[in-house]
Amino acid sequence: MRAVKHHEQTIEAADGTALHVERWEPEGTPRFAVVFVHGGAEHVGRYARMAEGFGAHGGLCLGLDHRGQGKSGGPKGDVHAFEDYARDLRTVIETVAQTRPAGERPDAMPWLLFGHSMGGLISLIYLLDHAKAIPLAGAVISSPLIEAWVSTFKRWSAEVGSRLVPWLTQPTGIPPETISRDPEEVKRYANDPRRVGVLSGRWYGAMKRAVARVRAEGGSIDVPALWYVGTGDQIVNYEPTVALFKSFPEAEQRGQSLHCFTDYYHELHNEPEALRQPVIEMVEQWVLERVEESC
Repeated sequence: MRAVKHHEQTIEAADGTALHVERWEPEGTPRFAVVFVHGGAEHVGRYARMAEGFGAHGGLCLGLDHRGQGKSGGPKGDVHAFEDYARDLRTVIETVAQTRPAGERPDAMPWLLFGHSMGGLISLIYLLDHAKAIPLAGAVISSPLIEAWVSTFKRWSAEVGSRLVPWLTQPTGIPPETISRDPEEVKRYANDPRRVGVLSGRWYGAMKRAVARVRAEGGSIDVPALWYVGTGDQIVNYEPTVALFKSFPEAEQRGQSLHCFTDYYHELHNEPEALRQPVIEMVEQWVLERVEESC
């Protein structure tokens, strides 16, 4: 396996928010780039293992902690609009790309997104707003946040909070044992001090608007995309995601596909090794196929 070198930096968002960015450089000249778009209540550092896997194939990997998450600035768990997340993502991609040799920029080398959960929703908003500005070879959409499993009371309190006290935060309430069936992964997640475990009422309102946009406009996305979900997901309800994808016209002709993994938990890439391996192999194969098509 080719070694990767890990780097960290801070990039300033358009409004001055400090965005923590991590980068994993492969040995030798990169063949492609994967931009990780992490989920809620986590951070981009949790994608190091995937970065090493892509690095073995010559992939440059990078990603940011979203504003209000991880090591980035901004009020914890708060955002005005998911379009803000998408603009931050574009800023990071453009800033990092400008530092690369000409042959490693998005107009010369395949760049792809990997968005998980909240990051899957952010990636879809990004594709709606910015796909024409920066060429992408594809996007992997993992367990996207289309409809979360939440109690009626929590949904009601979030609705009220988003209108009356939008800055007020509440615990996410995600039980660590629901992310994966790997006990070690669950333990690391539960004890990770970098995670932000709260979300604001304003975030909830922004999430609802983002989902509505994807439902209304997602069929216009023409970037090749690999969607996948686990039917055992206790954080995001996979069925609305499947229904949404099936509503997209001519998805197959656009190079878009959806895969369901029976009984898999929310973080399919962090399931026990024997379970996650088929998922990782599928993702890596799909990415490499997009790389070959782009050459």
